[in-house]
Formats: sequence, structure tokens, C-alpha cells
Amino acid sequence: MPIPSLTYPQALQPGDCIGLIAPASPVKREALVEGAAALEALGFRVHYTPRIFDVERYLAGSDAARAEELHAMFADPEIKAIFCGRGGYGSQRLIPHLDPDLIMAHPKLFLGYSDVTSLLIYFYQRCGLVTLHGPAVAGDITRALAPAVTSQLMGLVTGNAADMQLPPGNLTVVRPGEAAGRLIGGCLSLFVCAIGTPFQPETRDTILFLEDRGERYYAIDRMLTYLKLAGVLQGVRGVVFGEIEPVAADRDRPYGVVEVIADVLGDLEIPVLYGLQAGHCPQSLTLPFGTQAAIRDHQLVLCEAPVTTSSNR
Repeated sequence: MPIPSLTYPQALQPGDCIGLIAPASPVKREALVEGAAALEALGFRVHYTPRIFDVERYLAGSDAARAEELHAMFADPEIKAIFCGRGGYGSQRLIPHLDPDLIMAHPKLFLGYSDVTSLLIYFYQRCGLVTLHGPAVAGDITRALAPAVTSQLMGLVTGNAADMQLPPGNLTVVRPGEAAGRLIGGCLSLFVCAIGTPFQPETRDTILFLEDRGERYYAIDRMLTYLKLAGVLQGVRGVVFGEIEPVAADRDRPYGVVEVIADVLGDLEIPVLYGLQAGHCPQSLTLPFGTQAAIRDHQLVLCEAPVTTSSNR
């Protein structure tokens, strides 16, 4: 299905209300309260309902209840952005319950990562909504966030073109080169799970960001090989990987994840970088999916804000 015309949600302003949801695994109350307080310290109001603490096996309540929570946040005119409490597992289960027309009628900032990759891809591919791949409220967003990380997140949600830029990082060059395209991606294992579905992302002319955690080297090889065999990497202009910490069983190998990536993707003739501070890592930076980005001077550069700053609200 072709991507609808892209929609850039409204930028946040001081005092705006951020809705908090739990679309996947259960959320710990103490961590969510701490994250909510950190957002309030940044000048925002927060709203969530007691439902966010529901537990049903390994999920934060039933699929229907979690989808209803998400719909309510999109439909509520007082809510200007939606931040996810955490990932875990379960976001993909919401997709059959979602109303894309409702979401497209009320576009707003949506932030999450890890398992929420499924929703980020769905909102981009099915709804044409620019989204944010960034830290979870329960556990990642705290008052201990580094100033550079906080400033970069605030730059993105407010549309400040200078503050939103990623600070220079010491990225490993797996394959050199320069490229430009729309930035999409997310958690590798969830990205792979979208292939073959009705919301499989269009990857041609994109910069692909991929990261993960808890995966063996051979599993990373398998997933990247699958993307190649499925034709998903045809037309991709560049790939940037986040940091992928090795599991215990792989820590003493005479090779690392960079060698695995180079072995699988080295023949693509596109730039490939590794080690961006985003995703499953401390002090995760935020990436705007659906916006133009570039690989230049061995860095990922954000070329446009993910929000509109028009005053019509």
C-alpha cells in the first residue's frame, strides 16, 4: 500500500499536555511516575489513566483496552503528544484493532522505541505520520538525562532546528560513503516482523536505522540476510546501526557485531555506520522517522524538523 501524504504533527509548546500510554508490556508505577515528573520539569503537563498499570500475562492489559487507550489519546484535543511508557512485547497485537482514519484525522507527536517499532512503522506506512524513535517514559526519561540528550529531544518536539541535531559521535565506518533519504527503521527484530505484512515499510530512497538488544550474532546475521533476500534493502541509500551490546554467549568471540554487519552488508555499495547512541542504550538520543536525513562525514545528520510550528492549533 502506498504511503499517504506525510503529515508533520504540531510542535509542542510550554504547558502542553503529553498523554502516556502502555501499548505493550506492563509498566512499573514508580518508573512511570518518575518519568512523568521529569516531563513536568521540562515544562509539560502529563495525563494518563489508571488503566496504564493493567497487567494481563506479559501485556499491559487486553489488546482491545490498549488500543482504546491509544485511540482516546489521539482523539482528545487536549493531548498534544503521545509518549509510550515502555516497550517489551505487544504493540504488534494492536494493529488489527487500530483505526487509521481516526489517527490520520488527529495527527500528533508519537514517541517510543523497541517493541513500539511496530507502531512507528504502521503510523508511517499506513497513516503517513512522522514519528519519534526515542526514550521510554518509564525507565529512560528521568531527571538524570544528560543535558545534551534532553536538549536534543526538546529540539525535536519543539521544532528547534539547531537543538534537534545529534551531537557528533565516534561512529564506526563499516562502509564509507555519503547518502540522503527519509529516515525509518527501529528495532531490527521488530522491523523484520513487519516484512510481508500489509504495513511493510517502503524502504526505497531511505536511510535505514537499525538497533536491537539480547540477540546472538548469528541471529543478527540471519535477520540482515533475510532483509537482503526479501529485497527490502534494494534502493536503501544508507544504513546506520545503533549500539548492539553482545549477549554473554558472544562476548568472548574473536569477532564482534561490526564484523557480522560487514560480512552481510558489505556488498551493498552504500554507506554503513555503526554505534549511534540511540535505542537500547543508556542516554538514548531521539530520531525523527519519516523526515529527511543524510550520512555525511561519518555522521547521521537530521535535515528537517519532524513538526510544524504553525500557530493553527
